[in-house]
Amino acid sequence: MVLLDLSMRAGAVWSFQAEVVILYHGTTIKEGYQPIVHCVTVRQAAKVLGMETEVIRTGDRARVTFRFMYYPEYVKEGSRFIFREGRTKGIGKITKILDTT
Repeated sequence: MVLLDLSMRAGAVWSFQAEVVILYHGTTIKEGYQPIVHCVTVRQAAKVLGMETEVIRTGDRARVTFRFMYYPEYVKEGSRFIFREGRTKGIGKITKILDTT
């Protein structure tokens, strides 16, 4: 539950765009990759829907579009997050909210 002022018009979102940096990944990350996203109190698997490059590797920076897998979550622009899957780790910042419910 989130308590907000009525003027904020906030809602849960399925998809968002973010600027990410890959801290470590053994091979390459491409569309369809599904890490766990940790953003404040949110912890849910999200699928990579699109990237500005075909693949990203350790040390790369890219703009990536994520979509939560199971239910929409309350996140906002400017929020920082980490994502992980096994030994893979990355950090990012939400730059754009794409759809709300």
